[in-house]
Amino acid sequence: MNIDVECIPCFIRQAVETSARAGADASMRWRIMRDVARLVDTLSPDECPPQFAERVYDAISAVLRNGDIFAAEKSRANDLALELEPRFRSTIDAAPDPLLAAVKLAIAGNSMDLGVVSEYGDVGALAESVLSAELGIDDYAALRSALATASNVLVVGDNCGEAVFDRMLIEQMRGVRDCRYAYMVRGRPIINDVTAQDAVSAGIDRVATLLDTGSGAPGLVLSACSAETREQFFAADLVIAKGQGNYEAISEAPRDVFFLLMVKCPVVSRHLHAPVGVAVTKHHQAP
Repeated sequence: MNIDVECIPCFIRQAVETSARAGADASMRWRIMRDVARLVDTLSPDECPPQFAERVYDAISAVLRNGDIFAAEKSRANDLALELEPRFRSTIDAAPDPLLAAVKLAIAGNSMDLGVVSEYGDVGALAESVLSAELGIDDYAALRSALATASNVLVVGDNCGEAVFDRMLIEQMRGVRDCRYAYMVRGRPIINDVTAQDAVSAGIDRVATLLDTGSGAPGLVLSACSAETREQFFAADLVIAKGQGNYEAISEAPRDVFFLLMVKCPVVSRHLHAPVGVAVTKHHQAP
């Protein structure tokens, strides 16, 4: 998915909000905005949003001299999700289709995205809403069918906090199909995206092998990933990609991918033909 001109003001907003979050003074904020403006001048319409996002956040981090600006928020997100876990584990166990409930809960966790919102609000209430609603795009049956014959499943993670719900999803998938599971994280900190350290805090290492993209992009940008990462992506029988960043990066991948996400902006809404605010299970089929 190529970047849209509407993405540019969103990146400007992110730069302003991230600068404020980090406590930058006025001179640093002006420097950040000038650096981001220069990046906009070099932007190619062939880039996907996560490619440009990496450049924007690297520029912000350089001025702030902080390579993990959202470290405290990431820790709080995992702690919040872990507090919610017992409540929603009971919900999953009591559901007529526990796997579907776990899928919806993992999608609800995708709301914990500080690249899109400055605060993610009441995650528990949102999760209850998603659990009780129909999916905006519902390819769940195809996902369950693909899982039934898989021997090597790759889940590409997105955000901290969300990763706790991803672990609960993997646990349910293991109950349906006991095979190899891997969970792919970002190669280094960016926004509140999940890294290996964050994934361990969420307990992912207990249910899946941890892999990383070898990249700092907030999405699985295959051209920026290591050769090993690309090999693992194409070798998996089933790939489940979480969140908008991964959708933006591999929505046209030359292989089947199941996308689980909340639709959070008009650009992605138009691309998916689904309203902002809905939960989506989208099966991308390779041409």
